[in-house]
Amino acid sequence: MMSLLLDDPSNWTRIFGASNVTSGSWDNVKEKSLNQVLLYIGLLISCYVLTELILKQITDWKDLKLKKLAGSLSMYPAFFVMVYTSHVGSFLDTKFSATLDYQDRHHSSSDVIDMFANFYIAANIVQAIGQIQTEKPPLLYQLMAHHVLSIACYTSGFYFDRFRWWEAFAGCCEITNLFLIPGFAAKEFFPEWQEQTWYLWNSRLLWFFFIIHRLILFPCWLGLWFWDRVQAVNNGEPDLHWFEGIVYPVTIFGLLVLSIIWFRLIGRRLKKQTKIYYAAQAKKQKAKQI
Repeated sequence: MMSLLLDDPSNWTRIFGASNVTSGSWDNVKEKSLNQVLLYIGLLISCYVLTELILKQITDWKDLKLKKLAGSLSMYPAFFVMVYTSHVGSFLDTKFSATLDYQDRHHSSSDVIDMFANFYIAANIVQAIGQIQTEKPPLLYQLMAHHVLSIACYTSGFYFDRFRWWEAFAGCCEITNLFLIPGFAAKEFFPEWQEQTWYLWNSRLLWFFFIIHRLILFPCWLGLWFWDRVQAVNNGEPDLHWFEGIVYPVTIFGLLVLSIIWFRLIGRRLKKQTKIYYAAQAKKQKAKQI
């Protein structure tokens, strides 16, 4: 890629985009995204309301504590939907994954991929609404920045009507949330979980999937992205908008850097969790012997 950029400086804008590209349309967003996003928002809010009602019946928690737990638990079905649709859309349709040709990854999408992208947008909107009520700065600012950037990137896939496979591919990392939610719940509400076998395996699986679906996935995303961009330039594809050419890969690179930092914390937490678990097991064995 460097030789391509050095041979012709104009290729910089063809790979990383330009500000004068006007190929997008809000009609694409209205036609392919808006109604689905509104539908999914309704479903996610209904799931939250139902979860909160159930928790009120089975616990004595109130106010902020109740809202936080209801918000986390009610998103669990959403994460399963996103994990399923992102993996099916990214890997099972071989026209996207089993080829080195960039054409389909650039221009095409599928119903499953569009479902994932719209569901992801809706989930970020609902999470933002909830976190405004439950979180405080500076964490609140970090979460809102994440949601705004995510919604902008995924909506632009519909606005420019391309690159939505890349959204699903990146979205495979959502699988780590399936293991993060029990971790959050144990820390905030159920510290006794840390002594249980299933929770130790949850921590181990979080560590494992963080490697596969973040530390490996994001570099693969970046490598394949620039491979496709070089092919597109050599094939004379029209220029990208700078938001696509710069913000997309920079966002993934930023997620990779954050994931490396988070992985170190997860590793330390796993070591601590392992000690807590085996100490609890030893205590139980000692109690049985008395």
